[in-house]
Amino acid sequence: MHKAGHNQSRAADMLGITRNTLRKKLISHHLL
Repeated sequence: MHKAGHNQSRAADMLGITRNTLRKKLISHHLL
């Protein structure tokens, strides 16, 4: 998230996943 400027869409693109998947992962790790 830091490298993406805390932008979820950009972070998801960098990881090659959808923004929804990123949100689910952040929530499951209690980061959101």
